[in-house]
Amino acid sequence: MLTLTPEQRESAWGNSDFQRLAGIGGFLRCLMPVRLAGGGSVTYSVWLKLDDDQLRHAHTVWTKPEYVDLSLRGELANAIKPWPDLLGEPARAEVRDARSLPYLVAEEDTLLSRLLTEEWDRDDVLSRIWHPLPLAVRQQVTADWSIERTAGLQPRRAEDIMVFAGPGRTVHIEAFNLPTTTTADEAITEMSQDLPTRCDGTLTEQNGPLTQRAFWLTTTTNGSPQHELYGYAAAPERILAITCMYDDPTDLPWAQNVWRSAQLNPS
Repeated sequence: MLTLTPEQRESAWGNSDFQRLAGIGGFLRCLMPVRLAGGGSVTYSVWLKLDDDQLRHAHTVWTKPEYVDLSLRGELANAIKPWPDLLGEPARAEVRDARSLPYLVAEEDTLLSRLLTEEWDRDDVLSRIWHPLPLAVRQQVTADWSIERTAGLQPRRAEDIMVFAGPGRTVHIEAFNLPTTTTADEAITEMSQDLPTRCDGTLTEQNGPLTQRAFWLTTTTNGSPQHELYGYAAAPERILAITCMYDDPTDLPWAQNVWRSAQLNPS
């Protein structure tokens, strides 16, 4: 249903909790809580595909006392990262709280049963949610590189560049391969050669195998000041370029934190 055009969706019946379209089927929104390693959890709203009799019954009792006894059986209608194989798995749903949606219940020996009972890597799970989050997560940029996506920023891809964007803050991240004969210092010097000769400040740090250098300055865009940090993290054969743009000059520590957070994954 997600691939349908708005015109095709007009023939569907439903609302934010129910959907049905002839030839595709009927769906009910349910809750799927996932426990995260280190504490905390994230709860997804997931569509459960139901036959028409169950969908009709659920709709009938939805706002009635009988809702608390609702029990359903269907199959998952979403492929959720990092568990795309959930799509089509059998599942049940039961009501645990009269004020909330039904909760998914797994059949034995299924991926959903593992998902609901085990703990999962926090960053691996949350970084797959491409919406602004209220907390920072480590975002995989390439197979080699990761970096911190701070709270309130939404990620997207623009060709080979990863972008984090939110009110007053934008980050562009791009990875490059280097010739084996090029040192980290040489690569950073070459990539930063077009920056103004007079920056507001610079930093060079060594972070394990990474040589990191940052330059920050203030420019004028459309008549307004824009604060920018150009950061680099380089290792043999690889370099990550990080550009942070921010409206508030007091966000410099934020930009420096993003630059410092670049990590090269172990080979």
